[in-house]
Amino acid sequence: MWMNKKQKLKASYYNSFFALIVIPILCISLLAIFILRAQMVDSAVLNIRRAQDNIASVLGNEVKDVSLRLSHFIYVNDSEIVRNAARTNSDDPAEKYHYTKILTESFNYAMVPVQDILSAVFYMKSGDHTYMKSDIILNPDQLKTSEWYKEALSEPNVVKVGFYDYSVTNSRKNAYTLTIAAGMSPGPDVDREGVIEMASLFVSSQAGRLIKEYNKESMLGTAMIADKSGHVIFDAEDTKDLLPERISEEEQFSYRLNGKRYMRVVTAEPVTGLSIISVVSYDSLTRSFNRTAMILIGVMLLLFLLFYLFSSYFLKSIIEPIHNTVEGMRMVEEGNLEVHVQPKGQAELRLMIHSFNSMTRRLNSLMAENEEQQQKKHKAEIQALQSQINPHFLVNSLNSIRFIAQMSKYESIARMAEALIKILSGSFRSNNGFYTLKEELEVLDSFIYLMKIRYSDGFDIVYQVDDACLLAYVPRLILQPVVENSIVHGFDAMMEEMGTIWIVGERKEEYLFLEIRDNGKGMTREEISSLLSDHAKESERRKIGIHNVRTRLSLNYGERCSFVMESKPGEYTRTLIRIPLSGKENET
Repeated sequence: MWMNKKQKLKASYYNSFFALIVIPILCISLLAIFILRAQMVDSAVLNIRRAQDNIASVLGNEVKDVSLRLSHFIYVNDSEIVRNAARTNSDDPAEKYHYTKILTESFNYAMVPVQDILSAVFYMKSGDHTYMKSDIILNPDQLKTSEWYKEALSEPNVVKVGFYDYSVTNSRKNAYTLTIAAGMSPGPDVDREGVIEMASLFVSSQAGRLIKEYNKESMLGTAMIADKSGHVIFDAEDTKDLLPERISEEEQFSYRLNGKRYMRVVTAEPVTGLSIISVVSYDSLTRSFNRTAMILIGVMLLLFLLFYLFSSYFLKSIIEPIHNTVEGMRMVEEGNLEVHVQPKGQAELRLMIHSFNSMTRRLNSLMAENEEQQQKKHKAEIQALQSQINPHFLVNSLNSIRFIAQMSKYESIARMAEALIKILSGSFRSNNGFYTLKEELEVLDSFIYLMKIRYSDGFDIVYQVDDACLLAYVPRLILQPVVENSIVHGFDAMMEEMGTIWIVGERKEEYLFLEIRDNGKGMTREEISSLLSDHAKESERRKIGIHNVRTRLSLNYGERCSFVMESKPGEYTRTLIRIPLSGKENET
């Protein structure tokens, strides 16, 4: 049963621990993890957008720059370069070479040589063409079917731009890059000869290289460039297959492909209308989060482990000692005062357990003392019954009866016998140790009658007892030993003076006050101390009687009663007795 209660206490503690600590921490941790995950995904998407904005900015600036360069090249010096380019459309090789050389010098002077220009070409309506820098690998038919080329033809003197996801030259340095193609078809006001169909520049875009650099970062995903219709025109990593089949207009779109989750992030470039598309897997987005989450989970598990260790310590050092103490209290409640709880746990708990053990030992001691007092009380009552009328008194009384029987006509014998019967009846009437003061005085009268016969009426007794005191309950035979002490010892050696005993009884509030006073020879303080001493021997009958009265009063009333003796040698002895009223006198 004790183990069941202990297990219930532990279960209650752990239930409270989980309800108040573990579950709230788990909920808060999970909420924090979800919030952190969302924040880290948002942060990753923000980094992707920053990269896209950078790509779009570079691409837009490059498109503006190449458009301005081509326009400047066409219109510089009142279109002198266009006129020289038209003269290269000649069947005379020397003339063609001459103007091609002039055209190249003008190009180098006008354009300021830079490494990003791959090629500059004038396409003639005759099908011929003049290169000012490098040769391109584009097939003329492929070139002329390009959207930018056809748009430039349809809008003379307007620069149109197109893109290729590879280099248009044979240079390996610029392979696998993004090429910007800018073309303008000179109108009659520019090309007065009307022989030039298209002037074009091919520029290597830094946006392609930037995309390749960003693609190295897994958190940024894979970037691609798409045209207005959503067709991918540059895909450095060949990852356009990761795009969703359903095209969404949302700038940020989450989807699943082949069982994996991806996110598509789109940023539009305002100059060209192109879109920078990034595709990134959630695994890449959440990789950093997963590491952080694992650290948080590890810290949380460590905290739970510490909580568990603390709980074990708490149960062992606090709960278990308290439970042992409670079990000890239960055993005390069942009457086992021999229980001893082993001190364990914190200093305060050990002090509490020591106090409990001291309390049980004290209770056990008090119970033993109480049992001993009860035994003393019964023994005192028996001694009172045995010692109230001592053998010496009975022998003297019987001798007096025998003497009177010889000398008289038996009337006195009958009265003495009646008095003796009253005394013996008062001593042995029942097991109840109390009767009224009136009955006590009746027994005392019988005793005094016999004592007067014994001492030839050598003393007198005066009663001054209020009627209100007569029904008060008192222990049996508490006056006789005191009166006997006055007669036998107080009036001893009094020759001519008449001895007198005063019995005074008063009722004050809740107490009965009795006074026994005589005018005998008195006692010294040493004699009173010896008489009241607790070490009375069986042979000292004088001490036994007084000691018997004091012991019974103490056993019955405790500190509520008092027994005081006062005396002045040669003048008096006075005994004062205070007894609390029992309440029975109010019932009669």
